[in-house]
Amino acid sequence: MTVLRKSLYVVLAALLVASCGGANPIARPTDDPLAGTFVLKGGGGALDAVRPLTAAFTAMHPTVIWQGLDDIGSDAGVKLTIEGQLDLGFISRDLRAAEKGTVETIPIGASGTGVGVNTTNSVKALTKDQVAKIFTGQITDWKDVGGTPGKIRVLLREPESSTRSAFESYFFGSTKPVYSKDAIEVFQIDETLKALGSFKDSIGMMTMNAKAFSTADVRMLTIDNIAATRDTLADGTYPIRRPLYFVAHTDPAKVKPTVKAFLDFVKGPEGQKILAGL
Repeated sequence: MTVLRKSLYVVLAALLVASCGGANPIARPTDDPLAGTFVLKGGGGALDAVRPLTAAFTAMHPTVIWQGLDDIGSDAGVKLTIEGQLDLGFISRDLRAAEKGTVETIPIGASGTGVGVNTTNSVKALTKDQVAKIFTGQITDWKDVGGTPGKIRVLLREPESSTRSAFESYFFGSTKPVYSKDAIEVFQIDETLKALGSFKDSIGMMTMNAKAFSTADVRMLTIDNIAATRDTLADGTYPIRRPLYFVAHTDPAKVKPTVKAFLDFVKGPEGQKILAGL
């Protein structure tokens, strides 16, 4: 056997050993230990904060996938987090008395509850008293609040909605309202926006989120001379505000490492910078 052929056999043998995991295997990129798919759901009022936070974290960890990001309501967000059916929940209200101690809360800003009408409606502002009387059926015609004559169609969110809870707290205080007998109950912000856009005589309680602000045929009313805008919500002058939180399981052993890392990111400078820019 020639020296050249022997040398070729040696090289081929070395490559074979390396490819089979020998003493000197070829180095491969290390997998991200945070990789995986994780489920987040909760109250729709928090989605404007949740989406940019999860997107920024995934930009840092491309193999982290967030599933869900659905509006199932704050009540369900807490319940399913406690039961372990969600990796992380989010809510658009404070915890109720019975919920305190059942989940950990991580603040992620504030949302608001607006009073919406169709953009064709000539009424642009109402007082707190006028809104209360419209929703309880004491005022039933738009002409009685300076608008074009016509019956007012009242839209309510479902009783468990954080939007409705915040609305009732502001306009009725501790008194449980008796709504107009002709009031129509709608579910979630998408249905509210669709109904307000379809019925020019309607008025409804609604979450102040990106979709609400960008819907062309719906306008939020000024309440007691304070416009319902992103700026008045952010600076605290708009009165119907509610806090936003992530909610996690109280048992640290049941919070996945990726979720812990994500919450550390949210509480850290990068996450707080994102929240400050919303």
